[in-house]
Amino acid sequence: MERILLVDDEPKILKIFHSSLTKKGYDVQTAANGQEARNKILEHDPELVFLDLKLPDTSGLELLEEFRGMYPNKVYIMMTAYGNVENAVAAMKVGAFDYIIKPIKLNELLVVIQKASDWLTVNQENQCLKEKLHRIETSNELLGISSIMKRIYQLVQRVAPTDASVLLQGESGTGKSKVAQMIHEQSERRNAPFVPVNCASIPEQLLESELFGHEKGSFTGATSTRKGKFEAANGGTIFLDEIGEISTAFQAKLLQVTQDKSFMRVGSDKLQTVDVRIITATNKDLKELVNLKEFREDLFYRLNIVDIFIPPLRERRDDIPMLVESFLEYHRQKHSKNFQASTKLINLLMDYHWPGNVRELQNAIERAVVLCPGAQLSIDDFPQEIRERKQNSTVSKSLSLPERIADEEKRMILEALDEGLGQPAAAAKRLGISRQSLLYKMNKYFSEDG
Repeated sequence: MERILLVDDEPKILKIFHSSLTKKGYDVQTAANGQEARNKILEHDPELVFLDLKLPDTSGLELLEEFRGMYPNKVYIMMTAYGNVENAVAAMKVGAFDYIIKPIKLNELLVVIQKASDWLTVNQENQCLKEKLHRIETSNELLGISSIMKRIYQLVQRVAPTDASVLLQGESGTGKSKVAQMIHEQSERRNAPFVPVNCASIPEQLLESELFGHEKGSFTGATSTRKGKFEAANGGTIFLDEIGEISTAFQAKLLQVTQDKSFMRVGSDKLQTVDVRIITATNKDLKELVNLKEFREDLFYRLNIVDIFIPPLRERRDDIPMLVESFLEYHRQKHSKNFQASTKLINLLMDYHWPGNVRELQNAIERAVVLCPGAQLSIDDFPQEIRERKQNSTVSKSLSLPERIADEEKRMILEALDEGLGQPAAAAKRLGISRQSLLYKMNKYFSEDG
């Protein structure tokens, strides 16, 4: 804490404490009455305000109540020579942090200042964490609430304020791009560009131009000078996804920009310099590629200052209910329809192995929302592989022959319905039974499915 405002009508007290606290390194302002205090708090924005209970033009309590409404994030401490329980309670009710009885010793004052400073620090840290979590939630970036994901969020919070290069590793669809955005949004670069580049989707011969830009006439089709993605991300963050797909030849060109943030446009001999933070991602084992001589070791260590592994969804199944609810809420807002998933359905989704991870779950929910005739989602609204998993999970060695026959019949009915685009008549024809018989079996087997 550096800025303090002392409000007291006794000039001697103000002079003594101003001198003593200034020597201790504090920026101290003083005021002898309420109006002067109003001017000083506005001009100097103190963090800690000492208010005398008795002032010439107002009372400390009235001033405290006024300031608390206008400047709620400051710490207020009352001072009075008329110490009693009533005044103390009144001050604390209005919002005073503490209450000091005159005459005040310097050591007592310093103790109160330290307590207030500690409280402000903790309060600001808590507020910062709340704001970070709010940014994550409101930007739909929350990827889970499991203990594994919470540890990742903590790591993101530690690395985000730095400029360290981050390597995100994990299977496709786990949410690496979301984590990259989280790092950017929680950094000091949040108001500058976040530029994502999928290295696998750009042909090798165009990747250099795409990232570094080119000069007019540098190659066929270069009809004008163009800035690359690194220049577009200047001041912000560039996210290079699928970094494991680039060739060893281009890796050498990328090494320089990771070292000193400099490069040359295609067709130019002028060195360009940018201020960017580099985040990369891959679904490959880059360390293994280094061992196989398919990825440069020096580039690997430049990109891998901090590495974050995003686990597959099957290893954090506890996140599935939250993710389902998040995706459903998106579709509720989009379609103005109150989509719901029963506990039974959630349990079935948690039993599936999700090879496509969060992206597969998101797509499956979108499909179910489209096919759902009402607002209550059913397992029948999901893709065949998920439905089959549901059927397979119910079969065990302990089942009797009639139960196993019933499970196989349900599987065949679902497959026929899928091939018949959900039309009972077409499905019945494929199964070689009447439509009425199929409807009877559907009612028998699936009437309780959620």
